Amino acid sequence: MVRTIRALSDARTLRDAADVLNTSQSSLSRALRGAEARLGVTLFQRGWSGTEPTAEGEIVLGQCTRIMDDLHRFERVDLGTPAGRARFATFARWRHLEAVAAVVHTGSATAAAREMGVQQPAVSQALRDVSAYVGPALFARCKGGLRPTETGRALAALWARIGADLDQIADMLKRESSGLAGRIAVGMLPFSGQNFVMETFGEISRTNPNLRLVAVPGSYTSLCEALKRREIDLIVGILRAPPPEGFSEEYLYNETITAVARRDHPCHAAPVDLAVLAGLRWMVAPHGTPIRRYFEWLFAGITPAPVPQSCEILSFSNAEQVVVGNDSVALLCYSDVGLGNLRPELRRVDIDLPEAGVPIGITRNIGEAPSLAVSAFEALLKRRVGQPDPA
Repeated sequence: MVRTIRALSDARTLRDAADVLNTSQSSLSRALRGAEARLGVTLFQRGWSGTEPTAEGEIVLGQCTRIMDDLHRFERVDLGTPAGRARFATFARWRHLEAVAAVVHTGSATAAAREMGVQQPAVSQALRDVSAYVGPALFARCKGGLRPTETGRALAALWARIGADLDQIADMLKRESSGLAGRIAVGMLPFSGQNFVMETFGEISRTNPNLRLVAVPGSYTSLCEALKRREIDLIVGILRAPPPEGFSEEYLYNETITAVARRDHPCHAAPVDLAVLAGLRWMVAPHGTPIRRYFEWLFAGITPAPVPQSCEILSFSNAEQVVVGNDSVALLCYSDVGLGNLRPELRRVDIDLPEAGVPIGITRNIGEAPSLAVSAFEALLKRRVGQPDPA
């Protein structure tokens, strides 16, 4: 179980984890289902970048990491195995360690078998197996049984520590079940309110340390696909109104499509109208986005219409940085607060664009009730953007 959970958390896919463990995907999947059945919790879920631990999985993973670190430390320190030649941490099995500890405790393989509730040949076989990859002798024969060597006693102590770590898992899961747990995975379209999502994450995590928080900037198409696959829980950004089939939308607040340029751009030197703006260089979001459609509508009656440079920057602050570094005018989406806090290197172009309001909101899968954690996040986000929660 320990190697399975650790490998899957590192590799992020069953296929890659199976390759690491030199086993089949079906065997790995059965081992994972068995661990989840014994613990009574789901350990992994599908996420944006592959398989990811649940909140409960993070707790179990922490204990598994402690155990694997202890195994490697035993091999490095107690066995003196050179780096790159590790065998113990790879091949050790719990039945091997339990058998060694039982013989250390009882003084013979026969008494150890009675303590473990197995036949004596099973204990003897386990001792032979573990001796093959430990190196130093574990026991010396003496009158009346087996006397543990220093390595044998160290291996028994290792098993005691591992047993204690494993026994703690159930209590840890029970103790940490208070408060919100689970994943909140938010897909973020480029808009000035991306910081609202980050601020809400900060607020909800203060009192709910077991939450797994994921923020994924992306294009509308990629985020919708991720939402369909349940890799994220919701999308925040410009609403499509109506949304694509299978999705629902909830309005939060309005932002305004705004022309911005570098503070020292020549467009700020004199009053401008659409005809003047049509002669400037433009940087605009790709085809199919609300910003691009607005740009094409805005200049539809002007000849020649400007041909913008297409630029898809999924982080809003990065999009602003691109504008700072070039000579183009850009169309970006700002709230009143965002425009009031415009970075000093940029300046709003002094023109009131017509019909420039755009709705910002939440996009979800239809027919899926959000988890308690996601519901709490949404309530805090609504309060942060100034929308009162419904009674």
